[in-house]
Amino acid sequence: MFAPAPAPPRPWLRHAQRGTVLLLCLALGLQWALLQGIAWTGMFISFAREGSVIEAVEKTFDGQHACELCKKVKEGTQDSNNHEQGTQEEGAGKGLAAVLTSTVVLVPPAGDTISFAMTRGMMVKRNEMPETPPPRRGLV
Repeated sequence: MFAPAPAPPRPWLRHAQRGTVLLLCLALGLQWALLQGIAWTGMFISFAREGSVIEAVEKTFDGQHACELCKKVKEGTQDSNNHEQGTQEEGAGKGLAAVLTSTVVLVPPAGDTISFAMTRGMMVKRNEMPETPPPRRGLV
């Protein structure tokens, strides 16, 4: 008769989800993209104060006017790429073998073909106008 009471909120679940997303972002290296975006924003604001907006955009993205944060981000991304390559080479040196699988070919199911030639003979040609509806009461 009555709806069941909603489940009590679980705050630990929300924290666990956010922690998982944060760890995934760090594993993908998105911290460098975030820092690079912050650096570009700061550069754009400082260059826009000195000149026009177009000049600020050009100086921000030309690569010749890099700020200190941009240089640190570049070093960090190179270090993380070198670290990943080193771990891959160590793994290959230890003789880890990949699992080989056969290729799978997916074939779509055969569909029924639809022919519209049959419907042409079944259509009825109508020349008459439809009947006029009876007048509505009280609206005349």
